[in-house]
Amino acid sequence: MTERLFLEDAYQRVFEAAVIAVRDDRVALSRTAFYPGGGGQPADQGWLSVGGRRLTVTDVRAEGEVWHLVDGDVASGAEVRGELDWPRRYALMRAHALMHVVNTVARERHDGWITGVQLGVERSRIDLRLDGFSRALLPALEDAVNAVLAAGLAIGSTSVSEEEFRRRPELVRTLEVTPPVVDGRVRVVEIAGFDAQACGGTHPHSTSEVGVARIVRFDNKGRDNKRIYWELEPAR
Repeated sequence: MTERLFLEDAYQRVFEAAVIAVRDDRVALSRTAFYPGGGGQPADQGWLSVGGRRLTVTDVRAEGEVWHLVDGDVASGAEVRGELDWPRRYALMRAHALMHVVNTVARERHDGWITGVQLGVERSRIDLRLDGFSRALLPALEDAVNAVLAAGLAIGSTSVSEEEFRRRPELVRTLEVTPPVVDGRVRVVEIAGFDAQACGGTHPHSTSEVGVARIVRFDNKGRDNKRIYWELEPAR
């Protein structure tokens, strides 16, 4: 099975690998730094270099192996060099960490639960079940989120057994998405002294890397379902 390099080092943007399977216009690699999408975070994009050619990777999916959609033929057994579209990946890492902070602040202040997420390079949408929440509360929510980001809290990950995960319902923060179980274990992302939740995505090393977040749109989708759009200032 594909070794998922992004789980150990989200900052690795170049890697060497072998093609272990080919399926139509998708290839599976022995190892990859490409994130296959999940938890509201889109799949990575980038390039595979093979035999003097540079092929574009436009999509990545995890279906047993991690499959990379490329714009050219690649033979099974070929040696390749992978390279991420790093500015895009890093923007999504920052957005994913923002989602964790928004989630936890909303949970602590308003007993909020995430009901849907769409992370983006320029703008992210986070849907929350928030009973009694109104537009007037947005400035306080934004301030509380930015206070956590400015604190520069370390972000890291551990893993727990599936059995332990089942005993700790507090690790689940979304109502409709089940965290992935890989080899009988569940990855837990921790923001030091602030939060821990099950997550298979990629994140920066510190909340300070996320930068300053702004609420740019608010849609009331029902009595207790609120849709909030966030943008981040450019990375420094």
